[in-house]
Amino acid sequence: MAANKKGTDGRYRYRVNIGKDADGKPKYKNFYGTTAREARAAAEAYRISLGKGADPSQMDATLATLYDNLIAAKRAKGIGQKSLDRYEDNKNHWGPLLNRPAASLRSADFQQVLNALADWHDGQPPLSHYTLSNLRSSAKAVYDLAIPEVVQYNPIPKTTCPAGTPPEVREPITEEQQRWIRETPHKAQRAAMLMLYSGLRRSEATALTWADVDLQDATITVNNGYDFRAKRSKAPKTAAGVRVVNVPKVLVDYLRTQQDGCLYVLHNDKGKRMTEQGWKRLWQSYMCDLNIKYGHQGAVNKHDPAGVPMVIDTFTPHQLRHTFCTLMYFAGVDVMTARDQMGHKDISVTLGIYTSLDKKFKKKKINRLDSYLKKTC
Repeated sequence: MAANKKGTDGRYRYRVNIGKDADGKPKYKNFYGTTAREARAAAEAYRISLGKGADPSQMDATLATLYDNLIAAKRAKGIGQKSLDRYEDNKNHWGPLLNRPAASLRSADFQQVLNALADWHDGQPPLSHYTLSNLRSSAKAVYDLAIPEVVQYNPIPKTTCPAGTPPEVREPITEEQQRWIRETPHKAQRAAMLMLYSGLRRSEATALTWADVDLQDATITVNNGYDFRAKRSKAPKTAAGVRVVNVPKVLVDYLRTQQDGCLYVLHNDKGKRMTEQGWKRLWQSYMCDLNIKYGHQGAVNKHDPAGVPMVIDTFTPHQLRHTFCTLMYFAGVDVMTARDQMGHKDISVTLGIYTSLDKKFKKKKINRLDSYLKKTC
């Protein structure tokens, strides 16, 4: 490490040898400071980082480059496009930090952005705690991958994830929509009935075989799910995912009429398990038919070239799972049992649903009291 005298601009310079160029001549990186000590400290820190494995050609890489490196690594591992898009979205949230050298960013820089995203900014609403947490986790992964070639430490663990907005509670479907499912024959009816009255996740329903269904005892055993990307069964993420679900008589009676000799409870026309695209097509067709029957009272042709306006409130497969939890609440099933039935790892998830419903239910009770008092007073 060589020192130079004070320059004409008033700064001190120290330089570190970082190898040789293509012609075999020594290459140096310069470090400046308002004092000799400051310049020397910066040069010494750089020299130490080289000793720890830093790559001189990468040490000026921006945060955007680090995100691109992580996305490339995830793509090489074969993760789905949806997950890759989420990393890209997370990258863009960092805004002004993206073009700065990653090694120069500190915890305070990231904390400032996180705090801004947790509040209204530039006319944009605040992000939820879940989104902020996911954003913070992605940045941590970005830095972990870059150590020690690009950066020497990870500033993210010293940040705190802001509260953000509360997560949006998925609304259960209405009693009318539940009736639609029970009374409308369709290829998707079996899937809808299954998820509505068992609370299975879509991946669990896809992996379900008739051997897992005990109609005599009115139970469904959940042992695994289905990985749509890898096209194979997968173990549940947590031990809570392996469970025996007690199902109501309405589902038992329906499933007795559905046994078709196929291995899987839900399957395509060839008897194979449903694919991601297969689910999408099936559900679109289902919502279209429900819309024509109940939204337009059958007075339109679904093949009309002009299209058929969607006038009903559509619903997703996951809403059916949420509705099952809601049905248990109104049936008086205790929260511990509901957690086991749903396969929630953390009871706070079940409690969140029950608490939300409890507030609405109590509000209705008070409204009834108001109505009664108006009549008697």
